[in-house]
Amino acid sequence: MALAMHKWGDESLPAIFCIHGWASNAQVFKPLADLFSEHFHFIAVDLPGFGDSEYSEGDYQLKHLLDELVTVAPEKSIWLGWSLGGMLAVAAAQQFPERISSVMTICSNAKFIADKKFKQAVPQPLYDGFMQTVEDVRTTLRRFAALTVVGEQQNMLQSLKWLQIHTQKPAPTSEVLKASLTLLANIDNQKALQVLQQPCLHMLATDDAIVPHKASQVLNQLNEKHLTSFVPNASHACLVTQPQLVANGILTFIQGLQNA
Repeated sequence: MALAMHKWGDESLPAIFCIHGWASNAQVFKPLADLFSEHFHFIAVDLPGFGDSEYSEGDYQLKHLLDELVTVAPEKSIWLGWSLGGMLAVAAAQQFPERISSVMTICSNAKFIADKKFKQAVPQPLYDGFMQTVEDVRTTLRRFAALTVVGEQQNMLQSLKWLQIHTQKPAPTSEVLKASLTLLANIDNQKALQVLQQPCLHMLATDDAIVPHKASQVLNQLNEKHLTSFVPNASHACLVTQPQLVANGILTFIQGLQNA
């Protein structure tokens, strides 16, 4: 597995290691990185088969993927994950506590698909709909990008176009989409969150059409030491559509760590 890395900011600054979500790539963090250019060194990875990263069968076996992510991440860095990336960051922090100093997630849940016991998540029919049409890569990417901006009150079409241009080219294959979507459905971080010792911030968007903001209740119950915050009037793609609000939450969290 050869993972492509994208870097913004001076290398002498504190490092934030970033992992993107499904059907996206590392460029989704560029709006945030631009805001933090004088404060942090952003290092974002393209997951296998997305962006500039290669893909081989088996790359989305969870243990294998976590091993690879930890290998390329700066030691003792802060990890920032969006959606699937947030779930991977939590899983990695639980498995490699000595390598990850703290975790921040954006629009990420403990479990992706809802069931009778875990209701604040994606309905099974919505997930099944994407899985059933995954062979049509172009349509799948367009549908998902559109879903990520549902809830925005301003510049929705502009944000959608930005996502399509910057985060979905080159397009992944249907095999990559299916393998990563399968992993997304299989991750269950409920136990990991309960035992996670590192400081953790979960940022949720109030109008997210994918990860409901009421997931905060579950996240708070799983670990009362972790912090949750909300990006108001924002969609799943809030790190692109409203990067300043997300940046404010990140900065407040990190400053709190520094002052502790």
